[in-house]
Amino acid sequence: MVFQSKRKQELQAALEKLEAAENRVAELEADWQAIQRSVALAVMSGDGLFESVSDVFLDMLGYQEQQLIGEHHRVLCKPEDARGEAYIRFWRELVTGHVQQGRFLNLGADGQPIWLEARYLPVLSDKGIVKRIIMMASGTTEALPA
Repeated sequence: MVFQSKRKQELQAALEKLEAAENRVAELEADWQAIQRSVALAVMSGDGLFESVSDVFLDMLGYQEQQLIGEHHRVLCKPEDARGEAYIRFWRELVTGHVQQGRFLNLGADGQPIWLEARYLPVLSDKGIVKRIIMMASGTTEALPA
């Protein structure tokens, strides 16, 4: 009888922890959805493939979601820039966990240049390996040379 009571208490404690974790996940999901609704955001794999993009990001650059998901970030770049040393260095820094920020020239869906003020945030695993990269961006009104 004592064993059953102790086991019941352990199960109840485990259930309470599970419910608390589920509530926290729901809160984080709601936070993430609020961010996606209001920020130009792109989530990429560690090797630069688009996994998700916010509607704000799509609207800013004129793309449809299916045009970007599964594509490499370089689709937003001029071909000569994507082959350049600066772009290679940029990705080397990202995949080694270093945040990159500044003004970046991107190509809209219509091929027109769009300058974005952006921050690229590497997300690290518990072993310090880059799992994905989150890009947060805003348009810039400053006219910069293409």
